[in-house]
Amino acid sequence: MNKAIFNIIAFSLKQIQEKNDWSAFDDLVLNYKSHDAQAEWLSKSIYRENLLHPGNGWGKTDVIAKKHLRYILQHYLDGEKYKTLNVAITQELSELVLERITGLIKGSPLLGLWFCDLKKNIVRHPFPQIRYNNGAMTEFKTTKRKGESIEGKEYGYISADEVALERHLEFIREKILLPRTRRWKDSQLDFYATPKGFNAYYRIRNDIERKGGYVRGGTSYENPYIDHKLFDYLCSSWSESKVNQIIKGKFIDTAEMMFASRVDKLFNNELNLIDEIVPGGKYIEGWDLARGRRGSISDQTVGFRLLKSITPHIITKRWAFQLPWTEKGRENLNQDEQKQGIKLTKSSIERQIREAHYASNSDVYMDSTGVGDTLWEMCMDIARPVDFRGGNKDVILDHLQAVIDSNLLKSPYIPELVDEMTTYQRADTNLETDNLMALAVACSKIPVITKKYETVDG
Repeated sequence: MNKAIFNIIAFSLKQIQEKNDWSAFDDLVLNYKSHDAQAEWLSKSIYRENLLHPGNGWGKTDVIAKKHLRYILQHYLDGEKYKTLNVAITQELSELVLERITGLIKGSPLLGLWFCDLKKNIVRHPFPQIRYNNGAMTEFKTTKRKGESIEGKEYGYISADEVALERHLEFIREKILLPRTRRWKDSQLDFYATPKGFNAYYRIRNDIERKGGYVRGGTSYENPYIDHKLFDYLCSSWSESKVNQIIKGKFIDTAEMMFASRVDKLFNNELNLIDEIVPGGKYIEGWDLARGRRGSISDQTVGFRLLKSITPHIITKRWAFQLPWTEKGRENLNQDEQKQGIKLTKSSIERQIREAHYASNSDVYMDSTGVGDTLWEMCMDIARPVDFRGGNKDVILDHLQAVIDSNLLKSPYIPELVDEMTTYQRADTNLETDNLMALAVACSKIPVITKKYETVDG
């Protein structure tokens, strides 16, 4: 690092330390400007603990990445002693911040090879790390097994990202994360997540605020760099509760949501989705079909594979795509696309369902309601129909509730399914339901034994 670069970085960090002003760091070091709400968060989240609960698309990954880089540079002379940590409910979610940090380094006019050789210094095993050239590192871990992989380490900055549905969050905060920040006087622990009801994340939010930490919400509309017309479209079709939670970043009362209270029962963060078929395993596959031939932004064909040869059954795979219904439809579509020079469609819903069944020899169930009836008829050699018409829908959904309540089913953390479960109501006209309905189809024939009790008159 030459003297000119050193002076610019030192000046930028001094502005943050003395004035809580990140503008020089944004403009001179990263060449990536924060929008106004992000700048406010960065300038005010100066306490031991802070919490951000924005709507989707607000840009929280950007501010998380910036904070990691700021602290690594602030403590550059500490060398290999200094570490930062990003932790999330799954490894995949945790690594989103890794990708953002590397993106900021690539785009920086100052943070070159002297700071981090991205071709050599990103380590993936046994867990992901960015190793900086002074020996410092940023680690990326999960909250699995109550955060046991974090124990025994010391970190100067910790970001807990997408942890709103971590069942043991209060324990992890008090017993695991906070004790890891004791070495450096300027250490911080920041929480980031879109709300998911009045749960542990909400209680932590209130506790941090009571203790004087900085707490901020934020709507998706605060980010000027994304398409607000898309949000207008979503808000026009979504329920008020879903808009408040996902777009406005508000904590909502989920007591009336019929699956919200079952999120903790269904999801097990120790599990992972896998493609492999267990030798000798018996499976169920359930499919909710898109209403249109190509689907729409909010209408996909979704499928789940359940391992049923163990109890509780386990969700092992999820599909989600927008494809033509049948192979014949795909061929016809490709003829038109070839004329227009458009990339050809390589598969169909029919092919996906058949290939999945061929791999697993599963019991297959398909939504046969409406347009699904036609596709089921084409797949009736391998699949059985599940019809949502009339009063069947309530019966099927009630059965899914019973399956979850009876501990007959467990699932890895699947964000799309979580979102639908936390906002679903029976009057679901303006709700996304593809994942929930696919799961209901898959579970529709799982037997639930209800205990009967005899009453004795005294």
